[in-house]
Amino acid sequence: MRTQSMNARADCYDAPRLNRIGLALLLCIGWVLIGYFYIDRPVAWFAYNHHLRRFLWLKYFTYLPELLVFAATPVLLLSPLAIGLPRLRGHWPRTLLAMSLSLSVAVFIKNALKSLFGRAWPETWINHNLSLIHNHVYGFFWLQSSQAYHSFPSGHTTVTFAVMSVLWLSLPRWRWLAVLICLLVIIGLLGMDYHFFSDIVAGAFLGSWCGLFAQRLLFRKN
Repeated sequence: MRTQSMNARADCYDAPRLNRIGLALLLCIGWVLIGYFYIDRPVAWFAYNHHLRRFLWLKYFTYLPELLVFAATPVLLLSPLAIGLPRLRGHWPRTLLAMSLSLSVAVFIKNALKSLFGRAWPETWINHNLSLIHNHVYGFFWLQSSQAYHSFPSGHTTVTFAVMSVLWLSLPRWRWLAVLICLLVIIGLLGMDYHFFSDIVAGAFLGSWCGLFAQRLLFRKN
């Protein structure tokens, strides 16, 4: 009886959560479609025609995800200490571990999705890849392993939201920092024409979903 009661209670808790995830997925798909048909090309051409790339501070904003990846590596390597030493089982160590776990899962998934969707880039960056700005090529070219078709979803955005979503959930006092870093990365990516708007929307959803999963996994209550 006790087991059945616990299972029923778990189902009651899981149903609303699944509904919220499903709603978030539908919103993500909706904004991706809106971006694809109405926002992506105007924003990319605006950044190109106004020469926004001349502002180096926009490029510096796009380095923030690389710093997050660099910082996550030693955390994952030292994570066994969090299991063996009681002092390292506190809130901050667990938060850092959740950030690193979220980032690792998000990077794995976004690499698979990039090859699946095979989207051309806004600008030409890699081995004269076809792009909107230089070749007027726009769209998805499915199942492409070449990096020349890896614009969707945005890896920079995925990494940023994977880490910052954990910060948002675990440390409410630092939510302002999470929002600030996410906004800076998005502004940098759009200003430098590194990604389309819809790439960023998809990356934000993927990163946030991974962050939610990692945070709930490491902070769940028995």
